[in-house]
Amino acid sequence: MVHFMILYTYMKKKNTNKRNTMKKQKSNASQQHGIDFENEIHLHTHGKSKVEYEKLIKGGYTAEHDIQKGILSDVNISVKTSKGNAIACGDVMRMFDITKREAFTILVGHYTQVGNKKHYNKISEFYITPDVYDRLWGKVKYKELKKYVDYVKSIPHGKEAQLKHQKIWRENIKSLKDKCGLMALRTKVDGKAQRRTQCSLNINDLLSSDINSKEYTYKYNGMKLPYIQKSAERTFN
Repeated sequence: MVHFMILYTYMKKKNTNKRNTMKKQKSNASQQHGIDFENEIHLHTHGKSKVEYEKLIKGGYTAEHDIQKGILSDVNISVKTSKGNAIACGDVMRMFDITKREAFTILVGHYTQVGNKKHYNKISEFYITPDVYDRLWGKVKYKELKKYVDYVKSIPHGKEAQLKHQKIWRENIKSLKDKCGLMALRTKVDGKAQRRTQCSLNINDLLSSDINSKEYTYKYNGMKLPYIQKSAERTFN
C-alpha cells in the first residue's frame, strides 16, 4: 500500500509538471510570431538580433522599450504586432508612467493570416511624446488608477472570488473608462490566478488624432514588405 501511494504521488506530480510544461509551450508558441517579427526589426534597425541586443540594455527582455535610445538607436522603440485594430500596450501603470515622462515610438507590424503564414503588409510608427499625455489618458488620475489596479490584484484566486467580485470591478472600470482618452483599459480576472489590468490603443483612433505617425508599405529600413512569416494562427484556451 505504501509503495502504491508513493507511485501514485510520483505519477500525479509528473503529470502536473507535464501539463504545466505543455501550457507554457502553448503560451510561448502564441507569442512566438511577435518575437520573430521583433527580431527582424532589430536586425534591420541596428544589425543585431533581439537576443544580442537585450544583452546590451538594462533589464534585458523586461526593459521598458525593445530598442532604447542611446544603445545603437537615436530613439526609443516599442515593437508590437496587430492582426486587427488594437495595439496591446501591456501593464497599465507602467504605460501611465512612461507616456508621461519620455518620448518613444510604437512600431506596429500589421499582419493578415494566410494559411499557416502571417503576411506583414504594412508597418506603422506612432510617435508618442509627453505632449500627448492628456490625449491618451484624459482626466484619469494616478491615485484612482493605482487604487483600482491594487484592488484587482487583491481579488483572491479561484472561480468563487472571480464571480463574487465581477460586478464590482466592472462598475469601477466603467467609471475609469469614461474619464480615459485614447487609452483603453483591459482587466483580466479569470477563474484561476490571473489578476491584472492592462491597456491598449485603437489604431483608427490614433490615425484620426493629432498624434504624428508614418506608414510603410514597401520597405522598412531595408526590410521588404510584405514580410512573410511561417506561423500558425494563434489559439486561445
